[in-house]
Amino acid sequence: MRDRDLALAEPRGNEEKAPLGSALTAGGGMDSRARMRNDPTGTRDASHERAANGMSEDPGNDERELRRLRSEVAAQHRDIHDMDDRELRQETLIARLREEAAVREGDLAVLRERLEADEHELEDLRAIRDALTPPELPQRPGLELAAAFLPAAAEQVSGDFYLVAEGPQDSTVLVVGDVVGHGLQAGRRAAFVRTAFAATAPFSDDPCRLLSWANTALIERAGISSEFVTAACVTYLPNEQLLRWAYAGHPPALWIDDGGELITPSQAIPLGVRADLRCVEGSRRSTAGAGVLLYTDGLIEARHDDKLFGLDGVSATLGGLHRPSPTEAVAILRARVADFAYGTLTDDLCLLVARITLEPRASATA
Repeated sequence: MRDRDLALAEPRGNEEKAPLGSALTAGGGMDSRARMRNDPTGTRDASHERAANGMSEDPGNDERELRRLRSEVAAQHRDIHDMDDRELRQETLIARLREEAAVREGDLAVLRERLEADEHELEDLRAIRDALTPPELPQRPGLELAAAFLPAAAEQVSGDFYLVAEGPQDSTVLVVGDVVGHGLQAGRRAAFVRTAFAATAPFSDDPCRLLSWANTALIERAGISSEFVTAACVTYLPNEQLLRWAYAGHPPALWIDDGGELITPSQAIPLGVRADLRCVEGSRRSTAGAGVLLYTDGLIEARHDDKLFGLDGVSATLGGLHRPSPTEAVAILRARVADFAYGTLTDDLCLLVARITLEPRASATA
């Protein structure tokens, strides 16, 4: 009994070797558990505070990190704002471009319509010009013929025209005319007058009667107008070798050998101005070799600086030739007047030359 009690009273080996810190820790742990049981809320708050202090040991780093995050957020907001602005500008630009495109499409449509109209008008002008001044002349008994047309502008149609038509009893009707103005309206007016001469030529070789018929047709169609037409009409009856001529406000025809005028006692007024022309004709029996030149005023009104080519220039040119053929006379005249005017005419020019022959000869154009 005594031995057992002593054994219980003696300390164990492990307990003697336990350090003081362990005992204190153990004791402290007991005290901590006791305190937690006595004040649980305060102990937990202290634990959280110690944990927070352990995560943020350097307040300066936290501040810098916060500023960086704020800067990134602000930059993102700016980027979003800039993107919105760009999208708005793009939408505005797209809307404006669509409006401009719609306007331009409308302008293009108008331009296309105008271009088509201009092309149609140009085709009409070319057709009228070809009808007014045909490149080929018909062959006529007892005459050698040549003609030329020199436009002042390449794509412009004037009122100049010439006509070689068949008259009664193998006679030939020669007409050169000039309508006031240029363009489609003048061309159409000239085409009408030329057609009137062509339609009436088979019924008479009287130049005054032919001029009167054309005047009546023009007035009936368009009325009396200031847009008058001048014309020279010459007829030739081969069986009688008779030349007859008359004028309606037009420059007189010329003899191609010397440039002299085929004059009349008086000249009628232009076509389309008054119903009564008061025309007077001239006539002459002509043998083989005689020739005449009909022309529009573009020939004598060609300019060299302030000087006109004039009748003197025409007479000098024809006088320097020795019995030229109609083709030669036309070619030389057009070359001389073009050189005189530096190649630029101020008005369109029509030339029609006829020379009497013993036998019919082929016609030509220059």
